[in-house]
Amino acid sequence: MTMDLKQVEQLLSKYWEGETSLSEEKQLQQFFSYGEVPAHLLVYRDLFVAQEIILNPDLGLDFDREVLDKLDTSENSTRWNFVRIAAIGLILIVTAIGFFKLNNTTNTQPIAQEDTYQNPEEALAETKKAFAMMAVAFNKGQQPVMNIVKLDKTNQKVAKAFGRTSQLPILNE
Repeated sequence: MTMDLKQVEQLLSKYWEGETSLSEEKQLQQFFSYGEVPAHLLVYRDLFVAQEIILNPDLGLDFDREVLDKLDTSENSTRWNFVRIAAIGLILIVTAIGFFKLNNTTNTQPIAQEDTYQNPEEALAETKKAFAMMAVAFNKGQQPVMNIVKLDKTNQKVAKAFGRTSQLPILNE
């Protein structure tokens, strides 16, 4: 179908006015897609060719293969989802059984606590020894904190000497 230049220009003016029908727009698309387009109308070519590309996209040669690959992976993911759900269910069942058995053993068998020392004085001596070891460890950990407190006090003295407030207000006692 060949259109003369005057008819194309009339259709273009109708198109810009918004008065063209779908069949007239289709004629313009065909003209710009298949016909010999004059130089002064080349600026409109992309507009009408782009509409045809959008309406009839080229899916490519690998489209079918890509769609089938996606379908295969969706079946695999469905299978894996089933396996995941089954594994979660199994974990819950095993945990419930373990909790039930643990609960039954604690209710039926009282825990017997035996003394490790027969002599109460010996037990008291061991307890004092354990508390002494904890006190040494506690004091060792407290030493860096004491250094920070000393630093804060020194900082406050310097700040007062220069008429400023302390730089470390958090450590005030």
